[in-house]
Amino acid sequence: MKLANWTAVLTVATVALAPVAHAADARLTDCINMAKQVSAALSSAQTSTTTDEAKSQAAAGRSYCASQMYAQGVAHYSRALELLGKG
Repeated sequence: MKLANWTAVLTVATVALAPVAHAADARLTDCINMAKQVSAALSSAQTSTTTDEAKSQAAAGRSYCASQMYAQGVAHYSRALELLGKG
């Protein structure tokens, strides 16, 4: 395979895996930013079973982030935003 083709393949692979890499490299600042987004979304949401589940996901996110398990915390915060229609 020509060098240009390999470069294209590597570029596509890098772009495709970027979200996965980001989740694995989550930091405390990511948890803080996600917590703020979830808090804002919850404050403007109407109470329903979906908001109850989102609150549960946010609590799990806080717990994981407090335990320095940032990727798992961010994943729970992301799920909360999805449930609230903001993700």
